Amino acid sequence: MKPSSFAMGLLLAAAAAAQADDLTTNVSLGGSAAELSAAFGVTHIEKGSFLDTFNFTPSAGTYMVDASLVTIGFTPAADVTFTAASINGIGMTLTGPGIFEYGYLVPTAISGPLVLTVFGYVDTPDAIGLPASASYSGTLNISAVPEPAGYAMLLAGLGVAGLASRRRRN
Repeated sequence: MKPSSFAMGLLLAAAAAAQADDLTTNVSLGGSAAELSAAFGVTHIEKGSFLDTFNFTPSAGTYMVDASLVTIGFTPAADVTFTAASINGIGMTLTGPGIFEYGYLVPTAISGPLVLTVFGYVDTPDAIGLPASASYSGTLNISAVPEPAGYAMLLAGLGVAGLASRRRRN
């Protein structure tokens, strides 16, 4: 038995309704050469699951990276629920599901380019014709990881200071 065109149309419409609007965007990091940061925000107007990708620039090199995500939903309005988030494959710790959710990554050494991926879904009350309008925001902070030569110079300087202090006592 062949499915009718009408049934196929309904099936395609239902599949499209289950997928929220995915986002891919470039985010510029600002600040000093030693400390860079970025703030970003997203509003989803479609109900369903989403995959958001944030590409941070400039991002060549190895950095100490920390990040946060936060959402707050107001019942009965739309709500974002995080299911997974990672930076270059390193998972963020997430809370939830609930009205207030957050995610974080403690300072971790990560090599660029830096890419944050956020998986989740938007849920709304069963109101026909109303957009979801659910949002979340986040921050990403990076600081340069000192090169081994920098640590060697620090240790050599401490050694020289220690020898000078010891000579002064004698």
